[in-house]
Amino acid sequence: MKTWLMNILVGFPTFLAFGYCLTFFGGILSLPSIYLHFPQLDTTTTKGALKDHNSLIQGTVNGASNLGGICGSLFCMWAGNKFGRRLTTFVGAFITLIGTVIFCTSFSMAQMIVSRVVQGWGIGMMISTVPVWQSECSNTKNRSSHVIVDGIMVSGGFMLAGWITYGFWTTHSEESWSWRIPGIFIGIFALMVLSGVYLFPESPRWLVMKGRTEEAALIFADIHKTSVDSEVVQRDLSAVIRANEASKHTKWTGLFSYRENKMLWRLFLTVTVQFYTQMNGAGIITAYSSQLFSTIGLGPDLAHIIAGVSLTFKLIMCCIPYFVIERFGRRMLFMVSGAGMAICMFVLAICGSQTTPTHLAPAYVAIVFVFLFLIFLPLAYLGVNFLYCQEVISTRYRAPAGGISTAVLWLTQFVLALTTPLGLQVLSWRYYLIWGCVSATIVPAVYFWYPETTGLSMEELEDIWAVPGGVTSAVREAKRLRSHKESKAFESGTATPVVVEEKIDTDYVEKA
Repeated sequence: MKTWLMNILVGFPTFLAFGYCLTFFGGILSLPSIYLHFPQLDTTTTKGALKDHNSLIQGTVNGASNLGGICGSLFCMWAGNKFGRRLTTFVGAFITLIGTVIFCTSFSMAQMIVSRVVQGWGIGMMISTVPVWQSECSNTKNRSSHVIVDGIMVSGGFMLAGWITYGFWTTHSEESWSWRIPGIFIGIFALMVLSGVYLFPESPRWLVMKGRTEEAALIFADIHKTSVDSEVVQRDLSAVIRANEASKHTKWTGLFSYRENKMLWRLFLTVTVQFYTQMNGAGIITAYSSQLFSTIGLGPDLAHIIAGVSLTFKLIMCCIPYFVIERFGRRMLFMVSGAGMAICMFVLAICGSQTTPTHLAPAYVAIVFVFLFLIFLPLAYLGVNFLYCQEVISTRYRAPAGGISTAVLWLTQFVLALTTPLGLQVLSWRYYLIWGCVSATIVPAVYFWYPETTGLSMEELEDIWAVPGGVTSAVREAKRLRSHKESKAFESGTATPVVVEEKIDTDYVEKA
């Protein structure tokens, strides 16, 4: 199975659409043409109570896609296991295409809001399902790289939206095409998914869950590039069958039971991962980057250019986890990312408080820390977050848990879209203090609660939750299991040790 081709034809456009959808509307709000057609969105030429009212409307329209995303993600709780990964992805892409058509033909505020909701619904279905599909069609060694590219593409969507909307802003056109054309790109990404989704096989783990083990065996053989009768295929197939049998008679409500191998706690971990993905201040820099740079004293031309450059820089930084995640593990990336983002947000607040029209030095310091923030953010919260959410949940609950955690991602984004315009206007630099405090809690949360999943198969990860004990027992068991597994690999001569960040851990690099 050519998983790299699956990434290009399905994963890439799915997450390009997601990143683009989150960002482009904030970009077109700087275009004069959209205020002529929708004066309710005008916060540039209005003042006082009317400006506050329009800021709220602006945030609501921008956040409408997030409400749709919540609904689409929650819909996958049922649809993901019912219809499989391929059909759910296909339907999501089709709905996204419909939403794009409505947006590009909008002549009323009601049409625009409906288009954003429909687009969000479709994209919510896709981003809830595609990472599950990718992880279930990958082996242990390349699982992380296949899912992390999703985060790279989210950032790619941010960058495309930033530069495309900047390009239309430079035209200073008052015609509606200047904001309609940028909206077309989401439909183009959806068409790519529609064209490519059925070129690839269904998830073998979903097939086993449906009793189609012979088809699953063929796909496992394709994944490992070997025969159906090979030891590795039979081993994987047997492990999946055993895991499926163990949970076969459980109801979907078992996802909310702590007794079900700590499933409720595992769901909580996926929810907190996606909560931290948005509630760290990244939304300010992504969707309102131009406004952000304006609040720290930069003119509109320079603010737009630096915003576009920052999003391009962010895309480049997203590639770092692809190369280091198997070396340093998920936990280390989460903690370094959280600590770095907290420091950057506190410095941005300090710089914002000291910037005046005659004293711009702090503004330029703030620019430096915006770029530093864009180094720390992608380390864990633009790719690793989607990967980790799939790794800590068992196959039977992976689709509904993915729907819930992705719904939280959309919900937090909606809150940000609704409150950020008003927050930047009312709180100004104090707004960054909130996100600095939230990011600071990531380090202790990950250290005590999040087990390391690097180097363990999906079925081996299930074992760490069966150990008796409290919520921290899985963290200790994951360390013990990884150490035992790696020691056996070293003794057999298939691996060599490499020192990592925790003394009790040992990492290994496979020999050629």
